[in-house]
Amino acid sequence: MKTLTYVSIIGAASFVLSGMTHAATITFDDIAPTSNAIQTAVTSDGFNFAGDHFHIIDTFDSRLVSSGSNYLSAEDAADLGKSVTMTHAGGSLFNLIGLDVGELWLPGESLNDFSDVLLTGNQFGGGVLSTTIRLDGIRDGVGGLNDFQSVAIGWTNLVSVTITGVDSSGGFGDYSIDSISVSLVPEPETYALLLAGLGVVGAFARRRTVS
Repeated sequence: MKTLTYVSIIGAASFVLSGMTHAATITFDDIAPTSNAIQTAVTSDGFNFAGDHFHIIDTFDSRLVSSGSNYLSAEDAADLGKSVTMTHAGGSLFNLIGLDVGELWLPGESLNDFSDVLLTGNQFGGGVLSTTIRLDGIRDGVGGLNDFQSVAIGWTNLVSVTITGVDSSGGFGDYSIDSISVSLVPEPETYALLLAGLGVVGAFARRRTVS
């Protein structure tokens, strides 16, 4: 009986914690169509994305890569594209589990200028994380091969993440992102409430065992 009670308590705790840290995917599909218009700020799936010049690709263009749905992109043409920074719309800390990255233009387009995608994560407390993803150059538009490559990141306790395209000479380059997998970091008071609740459950279980 006692063993079953403890197992129940642990199971309840695991269930609650898994709910608080449940992963979500940012797809940009909830943004109203704008025919690929220039953007400086959008909100998707509870996260803000801000930059000087980028696009939500929501309308078919035969010159562009395809993810099968909406995606965010920035281009190097005429130095228009710039970095984009993502933050949680409610100000919560978050974890970046992974994302899909890709080029922008299909082969043969004169505007092609890509090499890497640089991610910079700013952590709560001042830590700075950075990783560079080499774009594989595989892109053939709708159907065929996957134009986007999935990358695992695994960063935690983030205030923001900045995405920057880099070309082969180290300047700004084309990039696209989609399917950003994130989870929120529970607030300290949430843990406190959980522990308090488990304490009550534990006390009740001990009382039942004694009686």
